[in-house]
Amino acid sequence: MKRTLTNPVFLTCLLLASINQVLEKAFGIFVPLIHSYLDDFLCFPIVLTLGLAAYRLRWPDYQLSVWHTIPVFLIFSFYFEVYLPKTSANYTSDFVDVLMYLCGLAIFGYFINKKDTVGLESN
Repeated sequence: MKRTLTNPVFLTCLLLASINQVLEKAFGIFVPLIHSYLDDFLCFPIVLTLGLAAYRLRWPDYQLSVWHTIPVFLIFSFYFEVYLPKTSANYTSDFVDVLMYLCGLAIFGYFINKKDTVGLESN
C-alpha cells in the first residue's frame, strides 16, 4: 500500500489538485481551462488510487478491475453531469468533463493500477 500512495503519478496529481485549489480559493486566481477541467482530469487518479491503496492493505498486489472502475466512472458522470446540474444552479453539465474523467481513468489504469513490481527482476 505504501508504494501505491507514493506513486509519482498519484503524487503529481495530488500536488496539481492542491496547488489549483489553493490558487483558486486563497488567491482568487482562475485560469479558465484549468478551472473548468483540471479537477475532473485529476479526479480518478486521486480517488481510485485511494481506493486501490485500501484494497492493498489486505492484498498487496491487487489491481482494480474494469468492474471497479467503470461503475465509479458512470456514477461520477451521472451525479456531477446529470443530477447536480438539474437540482442546483451552482452546477452545469459539460460533456468535456466526462471526457476528462475518461482521460483521468486512462492515466490511472496505465500508470497507477499496476502490480507492484519493485524488487522483482525479469529475465
